[in-house]
Amino acid sequence: MALSPWRFIHIYIIYTIIFVFLIVISYNILKRDSRNRLNQLLSLFNISISISLVCNFIYASFSDPSLEALATLLHKFAAYFIIMGAGFLLLFNILLYKPDCKMSKLKYQILFLTFYFIIGIGFFLIPGGVKIIILSDGTQLYPVWNLSFFLYYLCVLVSNMIVSLIICLKTMRKIKLEPLTKRIKLFFIGLWCVYYMGLAVGITNFLNISLLRNIFTLTQIIPIVGVIIIYYSVGTSLKKLKE
Repeated sequence: MALSPWRFIHIYIIYTIIFVFLIVISYNILKRDSRNRLNQLLSLFNISISISLVCNFIYASFSDPSLEALATLLHKFAAYFIIMGAGFLLLFNILLYKPDCKMSKLKYQILFLTFYFIIGIGFFLIPGGVKIIILSDGTQLYPVWNLSFFLYYLCVLVSNMIVSLIICLKTMRKIKLEPLTKRIKLFFIGLWCVYYMGLAVGITNFLNISLLRNIFTLTQIIPIVGVIIIYYSVGTSLKKLKE
């Protein structure tokens, strides 16, 4: 394996920290009540992002140029699980806002998530969407996205983000108790922090500017803080929030 120092820090140090937080938080949420649908969805969001990180761990270790195609495939899976995670997070927001809406029924939730599953498949159908080069000396360069792949990813993620944030604001207005309103406000901030990571991944991979990638690496504390805020704002008191 031959990675630049910045990329090594990004993937094997910062992503490892995020991965550990996600897994521990998911375990704590499910341990409290694994049958609660909101708990399940919040955990599935964490697990989806964790799988995306694992895909990065695996392909970043490749140093054989013959593995470029496999590295590219795994990178697409990483993007796919980011979008699936966004789907779980949006569904969580919907049910937090209206626990008794149509979406509370299992069949509608399955249809909703199937929609995201189908959208995610689109990443594998875009010709030349991702390019990962492994040099003859074993050095693996950063992934680079073409315009079509970037726009597809951006449209899905941004639309998800906008709807999710709007629903979160509606939830904030709906809840009358001040302590719970403060929790939703924190959740809103946590959402911004998490979506920052998704947006930054797309922008840096498309523009492929070293300075931007380094800035992104230095600001990875933002999604870490976001994951923690989401857990302590809504992940520890879902029953009260639903009431």
